Amino acid sequence: MSFVWRKRWFLMLLPLLLALTVWQIRVESDLNAFFTATDDEDSRLLSGLLQSGELSRRYLLVVEANADKPDDHTNMLANFSAQLVQGLAKLDGVEQVWPANQPPRDWIDAVTTYAPYHARLFSLNPAQDGVTLFDPLRLLAQAEGLKQALLSPQGGFVKTIAKQDPLLLSLNGFKGLQAQFAQQSPISAAGGAIILQSQPPALDSAAHQQLQSAIHATFDALNANAGGGFHLAMAGVPVFSVAAHSEISRDVTLVSVVSSVGVVLVFLLLFRSFIALHWIMMIQAAAFLVGTLATSLAFESVHSLTLALGASLIGICVDYPMHVMIHSAKHRHTPLAAVQLLWPSLFMGGLTTVVGYIALGLTGFPGFEQIAVFALFSIATSLALTRWVLPALLVNVSMQVAHLPGIAGWVAFCGRRRKLLLSVFAAAVVLSLLVLPQLRWMDDMQKLAMDMDFIKQQDQAVRAHFSSIEPGRFVLIQADDFETALQRSEAAERRLQQLKQAGVLSEYHGLFPWLVSQALQAENMQTYQQDITPQFRQAWLDALTAAGLSTEKLGTLLPASSQPLNPETVLASSVRHILSGQLLQGQQGVSFAIWLGDHDAVKLSEGLQGLAGTRYFSQKDQLDHLAAQYRDRSLRMLAIGIGIMALLIWLQQRNLRRMLLTLVPALAAVLFIFATWAVIGEEISFLHVIGLLLAISLCVDYGIFFMDNRGRDSNVTYHAIASSTLTTLASFGALGLGKTPTLPILALSVSLGVTVGFLLCPLLIPKTTK
Repeated sequence: MSFVWRKRWFLMLLPLLLALTVWQIRVESDLNAFFTATDDEDSRLLSGLLQSGELSRRYLLVVEANADKPDDHTNMLANFSAQLVQGLAKLDGVEQVWPANQPPRDWIDAVTTYAPYHARLFSLNPAQDGVTLFDPLRLLAQAEGLKQALLSPQGGFVKTIAKQDPLLLSLNGFKGLQAQFAQQSPISAAGGAIILQSQPPALDSAAHQQLQSAIHATFDALNANAGGGFHLAMAGVPVFSVAAHSEISRDVTLVSVVSSVGVVLVFLLLFRSFIALHWIMMIQAAAFLVGTLATSLAFESVHSLTLALGASLIGICVDYPMHVMIHSAKHRHTPLAAVQLLWPSLFMGGLTTVVGYIALGLTGFPGFEQIAVFALFSIATSLALTRWVLPALLVNVSMQVAHLPGIAGWVAFCGRRRKLLLSVFAAAVVLSLLVLPQLRWMDDMQKLAMDMDFIKQQDQAVRAHFSSIEPGRFVLIQADDFETALQRSEAAERRLQQLKQAGVLSEYHGLFPWLVSQALQAENMQTYQQDITPQFRQAWLDALTAAGLSTEKLGTLLPASSQPLNPETVLASSVRHILSGQLLQGQQGVSFAIWLGDHDAVKLSEGLQGLAGTRYFSQKDQLDHLAAQYRDRSLRMLAIGIGIMALLIWLQQRNLRRMLLTLVPALAAVLFIFATWAVIGEEISFLHVIGLLLAISLCVDYGIFFMDNRGRDSNVTYHAIASSTLTTLASFGALGLGKTPTLPILALSVSLGVTVGFLLCPLLIPKTTK
């Protein structure tokens, strides 16, 4: 195909590629999807909890009067909050909303349906509690309590239950829930604390951004009618999600723009040709679009961080055309002759870089799997376009390359002082190996989280007004079948009751009595039947008469229901919604979560010892465990990646010495950087290792070009490598502007690696090897 047709086909296909990519792509910014691995049961559980767990979808709202309001504003606050609850309940995306000092409406409705099963669920410890509950001497007090409950504001609710359960045994199991609503701050007691359960997954930032805007709009409208006397504070996982999405979007835009501008400025500094820049940028645009499209087809969506890191590939992919242009300008070759001369080195350099990115994709990060696919197709496209399209685009382009000061001088200095410099290098290697054991590894993944101190402080201030259930830490119950899981859950709740009495935890939310095992139902029923004797029934009638209550309506103590409380029936009702955050999805078997309030993690974990299928689960601990896994995998993939690169270079060179010389600048750069971090006490995470893995794949390119030296001119080759280093620093350096910690860490690791590797090439690869 002639150059003219190659050029035409390229110009026709590029707009089609752009349209196809825009049509196909779906971008997400869920940090959980990028960072949380899903290769084991705990990781899948963690991912599901972060994404759609009930507590993760919950907003905590606090309405307070402004400082200039009069002290006696309790009634005004209660009335305003009640209006706000009604307004919020009408919003799209709101599952339910209720004052924190009251149970949700569906809880109250659900409790009434448990009255027929009162004899089957009145206690977790029926033999122990039955002594008190069925004591004839206490019946008068029970009758008086029933009378007071019927006369209370909740009398209608109590009356519905008392018709079938006069002793209110079914409420005995629910008394712990009522206590939770009583443990509120003064703001909550006055109605100023509100809980809103949202419908969208916690990390669906776009949906939650709309919902939060609607919440604020509803509040502002009501507050304006109330004279502007109140202010609203909001907390919850979705608040962090929206803030993180905003920061990531900012990072993606900033990194992409600065990276592109940096590469453009370097290119113009070197070639001073806007025509050449135009064609090179079109090639890079095509490479970026192919990478984006391939990633979109391989995965359900493309993460915004993938696009941010993909933008840094501009500085890598532009290297291949730049090598061709520099050799073409310096040696007065045609672009076609230059690309044919350099093609073996270009291909091997691109191949080793792809190996580095594939190794990156195998480190365990779901997000880095995307980046590996993105890099594979972007680099392959850039190489192919450089080989077969670039010569056609540059046919009539005049090229002159600016001289980079210091490059030839450094090459000459390394040649003149090689023995001395090699001695210094050898001493540095020995010292680096000696200090490596001092490396400090980061064991807290939260240190990699975004800096959102203001939101964290607001979150703590809001949560101070609520019952302190911690969504990130709970007791995990697992079993092969539902009945066994329920029995284990009940055993865990008995243990938690003891730990609560011992002050180890403040409270917990279990599944009892919403769900009760068949074994416990049978035990409750047996206790009930034994204790409800004819003498007890008569004593109850006497107590009702003494309390002035109707014996006709409340005197009949029904026998235990012959039908058990069936879990399938319960979960087909509104109770499933109530328990949605505690019924966990697993690959196999059944898993439950018992939510915890403030607690001593060590003592609580020890207190659960010996309970089958029961353990303490912490999202933070699991994330830290993932961090350790990522670190170990990163180190393994660092070694494997180096091994594969070495094999590929040996297959090309068929010379062990040349292969080692090609690798040694990159390996030495990584060693020196690790040693420097060890000396200064830098905490090293898996991201630092991943960055150095990328640095090695790039530095190996420098070794390949310097070793091959296909133009037989070390100065020209090193000028080309220097140009590649500058574009790499421009693109990866832009990552350092991001607020997402992943980006600055990768920026530092890669920038240090390529800089040191570039400087070591002329020292460690002698001219005699050309």
